[in-house]
Amino acid sequence: MAGAEISVFADGAVRIVKVGPMGPYGNNAYIIRDLDVSAGLLVDMPLEEGPLLDAIAAEGGVQTVVATHWHPDHWMTYDAVRAATGAPVLVGSKEVNIPEERIDGRLRDGEEVRVGSLRLTVLHTPGHTPGSICLRAGRAVITGDTLFRGGPGHTSASGDLETILASIEGKLLPLAETTDVLPGHGPATTIEASRLGFAEYKRHPRPAGFHGDVTWEELGL
Repeated sequence: MAGAEISVFADGAVRIVKVGPMGPYGNNAYIIRDLDVSAGLLVDMPLEEGPLLDAIAAEGGVQTVVATHWHPDHWMTYDAVRAATGAPVLVGSKEVNIPEERIDGRLRDGEEVRVGSLRLTVLHTPGHTPGSICLRAGRAVITGDTLFRGGPGHTSASGDLETILASIEGKLLPLAETTDVLPGHGPATTIEASRLGFAEYKRHPRPAGFHGDVTWEELGL
């Protein structure tokens, strides 16, 4: 699969296949499978149709698609994925800027999505976008553009940085420290590492109203 790497995170009957980086923004997509009944769910639809569809086929197909947020780089293969799988596409209940005809359902905070016998928990984590969501799957959490290795996702308006940091602190950092964090771009990290980085940032935070890119290691700001 030229142009995309394949990594596997396994936890009992839960198999998570990372496909990426893909496209000009280095996006990751994830296929979550229940190995016991061979059911699958796809998280995000970034560019590079061939590698993504090849991975879906190699994993036995998917029955559901979840988009972590509306930004176009996470939707670029929507038409190809829908044509290949026929799977419904679900987004967060508070997400904006998505034509309603492109989605089949909305997911509330705390709601569970079934993948065979697995139950994935939806976490509403606004800040990067109003309706950004993360998905807990076994010993992992797929974080879209909310939390990366090294910091939070990009923010675009005053107040958004405070919002995304509150999402991370309230919804993600309380997870078990051994939880694998699987982001929408870049390499994986853990909740333990994220707690340490968040604590360092809190000692030297950006000023109120700042928005843009932030890393945990920034000092004296």
